[in-house]
Amino acid sequence: MRKRPTAIFVLGAFLALVSACGQAKAGTPLPKGDDAADYVGGKFEQVIGKLEDSITDTRDVTNSLDAYFKFDDKWVHSTVTSARTGSPENRVVRHRSLKNPDEIIDTYTPADGPVEYTYLGPMYVQKGVSPTAWVSMPKPEAGLVQPCVWGGVLTPCRMADSTVDAYRADKRAVRGAKSLGDGKTALTVNVPFEVFVKNRVEILPASVTSLIGPELNKAMVPTTITLNPDGSLVSFAMDAKFGGDSHQVELKYEFKFTGPASLQDMPKLPDAAQITVLPDRAAMDDFYRRLGDAQGN
Repeated sequence: MRKRPTAIFVLGAFLALVSACGQAKAGTPLPKGDDAADYVGGKFEQVIGKLEDSITDTRDVTNSLDAYFKFDDKWVHSTVTSARTGSPENRVVRHRSLKNPDEIIDTYTPADGPVEYTYLGPMYVQKGVSPTAWVSMPKPEAGLVQPCVWGGVLTPCRMADSTVDAYRADKRAVRGAKSLGDGKTALTVNVPFEVFVKNRVEILPASVTSLIGPELNKAMVPTTITLNPDGSLVSFAMDAKFGGDSHQVELKYEFKFTGPASLQDMPKLPDAAQITVLPDRAAMDDFYRRLGDAQGN
């Protein structure tokens, strides 16, 4: 999470599209296929330079991500829930593995003070990553400069970056736009699996990427952005199942804003004696090395 990703957060672009799409009456057909590319393209180009501002300005919210990826018989499934509130801002991100319930990593950045905190589940404590479940470390000097640095939107940023890349490579990637029965609007974009892998929506080990050939690379990952009538985001999802190069791939990612955030969403810290202090960069680097070893990276 400390390395700045190159992703561009595209959700703001599609929120702006509702000025055209969202005013259709419920059930009104909207363009599909090549017509959708022309319908959406002009609006998209108008706002593409303001994408980061659109997510930076989204404050006092909670969100969630459900992420599932399977390659042949290897699979991972996790959830990420997060909240950000206040000014200056309090932030918390909670990672949960649905494959191993003891694989837990939470990060908490309080608005006050010079440190932030990490909570480790039993798996990491047992593997010697830290003698205590709670760890403290200095806050990044630059703070939350770029929205995609924050773990609460890291994977959605990469999903969005993939969508932008697919659109820039071929505007016909926009395959459908429709008004839903409840007044919402859904836009579908086809993202090549090669782009999904390149942008590290799921960070795959070399043992998997080495098996991905031309057939899998060309497979399409349908990506659906669903908006409320007022332009607010309902969900941003990737969902696909395909085969190629003698392998099978299944993936499903869904990101959504889940409501307003408050200080009640922030964790309660334990006594200081139960928190391992990482005082400087050297201690932090050693901590992240052990964490990576425990994750098998």
